[in-house]
Amino acid sequence: MSSKPLKNTIEVKNVSIGYNKKKHSQIVLEDISFSSEKGELISIVGTNGIGKSTLLKTLARIQPQLQGEMLLKNKAFKEYSTLDFATQLSIVLTEPPSSKNITVKELVSLGRHPYTNWIGILTEVDEEIIKESLLDTDTINLAEKKCSELSDGQLQRVMIARALVQNTSIILLDEPTTHLDIYHRAYILKLLKDLAIKKKKTIIFSTHEIDLAIQVSHKMIVMTKEKIYFDKPEKLIKSGCFENLFPSETIRFDHELKQFILKK
Repeated sequence: MSSKPLKNTIEVKNVSIGYNKKKHSQIVLEDISFSSEKGELISIVGTNGIGKSTLLKTLARIQPQLQGEMLLKNKAFKEYSTLDFATQLSIVLTEPPSSKNITVKELVSLGRHPYTNWIGILTEVDEEIIKESLLDTDTINLAEKKCSELSDGQLQRVMIARALVQNTSIILLDEPTTHLDIYHRAYILKLLKDLAIKKKKTIIFSTHEIDLAIQVSHKMIVMTKEKIYFDKPEKLIKSGCFENLFPSETIRFDHELKQFILKK
């Protein structure tokens, strides 16, 4: 009998996130629940300091959840070995690479570390995956350039290529549009949506670009102090949750324009 195909790539059930102190836990947010599927682009939005990066780092196992259950392909996160987890989930953080004195191809090649031996020798299969990822992110022409020579937008595409060569079903990104102009912010988010659909990956990213996130995301996680919302953008708009994100005397959310408007 054939097994039933998995619908969800990630399931988060009543999770609390925060930090473990010496004798107690400091909870940032609690009762977080959502699920993801292949081919979805999911954004995490909310005010500064609400816990967007903390949630991403919890999903990446950089820090443990304080309460609740987290499943990756119907298996608890904690049941994966470090190596196995690295073949399932990759993350792109806001920090630049530790060394910018390497070439783009060398940086992207580091994403193959879960599959290479301890010497790090690349096979023909590895080389083909690296080439494909450079093509998918339009960075093939940058392959021999030093990372120090790249613009912020180019470097972000290179970091996405590195995550792609890790060949994981899930990619997390923390503020992928930071320091980019409006064109490159839109370009990066459209690229992520195209990759999610084309490669059948789950891509989850945090962002301050709420207006753009509404336009490109299949689903959104809206984080407020009172409640965590998770749904399709159009349903979230109807629910009125965006109207509670910021002080009403400063800006308002326009339902028709699907964006925030400065009050006069």
